[in-house]
Amino acid sequence: MYLRPESNGIKVESAIMRGLSGKEEYRERIKLVYLANLPGSFLVQKGVVRNHYKARYIFARLGGKIFTPYMKRRFSEYFGIEYTGSRVIGAYEALHNLHITEDELFDTWVPVENMLIVDGQVIKKIGDVYVVNSDIPAILHKNNNKTDIAVMIFRTHYTGEEFYRVIQDITGLLVEEGILHSKSMFSRVFHYSKGPFEQILDAVGFLYNERGEHLPLEKIRFYKYLVDRGIAPESIKQTLTNPIFLFDTEGREEEDSIFVKTRNMEYSESMGLINRAKAQIFLDIYDRL
Repeated sequence: MYLRPESNGIKVESAIMRGLSGKEEYRERIKLVYLANLPGSFLVQKGVVRNHYKARYIFARLGGKIFTPYMKRRFSEYFGIEYTGSRVIGAYEALHNLHITEDELFDTWVPVENMLIVDGQVIKKIGDVYVVNSDIPAILHKNNNKTDIAVMIFRTHYTGEEFYRVIQDITGLLVEEGILHSKSMFSRVFHYSKGPFEQILDAVGFLYNERGEHLPLEKIRFYKYLVDRGIAPESIKQTLTNPIFLFDTEGREEEDSIFVKTRNMEYSESMGLINRAKAQIFLDIYDRL
């Protein structure tokens, strides 16, 4: 779990710890094993946040120009129109076209029927254009030399779905204390790993020792689980860098992000899914953006 820079870090961190210590069940089943504050200057120097959102950043830059055939088909099916690449733009192009700031784009709310999530990318219909990953410019803009991030690791016996209930309890406390206005906004102040592969992704980005060195990935349980069962470290790295895969779902082909597909999955389910994937989509243009 990490606290976003726009949150009141100390206040939110304190509320989270009170929420976890306030119930005997949580005290017994959830243990804090890592707590660190990462300075904004360190995050910028290491390119931590941009690297963390690598795949989504690519789509925010290029929009529909790099849509796969599956994404184009899903777009047409969902919005009921023929796919036209010129109207599907990345968030950065939208800033220029719509003459708005990063925060204004981030805060642009649309009816649920005007939003599609495909391959882990969020498409919003805003006016007469379709904007891909409208949150990315604001996320990267907020993370600068002056903004720190608090990072925590919890060990728990809860499943993903059970831990979501814990998150809802914590969110309720944040609402009670006036830190949040509604339960649906918890993602504005903190992020938590929602699945095994996202657990590794978050560890790669945000776990460091006091010398500013990455913690060994072998300390991350799912990473060790995969390596112990014959998955090569380089394959794991490629999965994080290029997370879009083609799956056979009940006899039909379906593309999706491995981070989305494995949300709330157990380790064995997640490993089985990646082993059954039919193909992987490679986005090898990141370093040229």
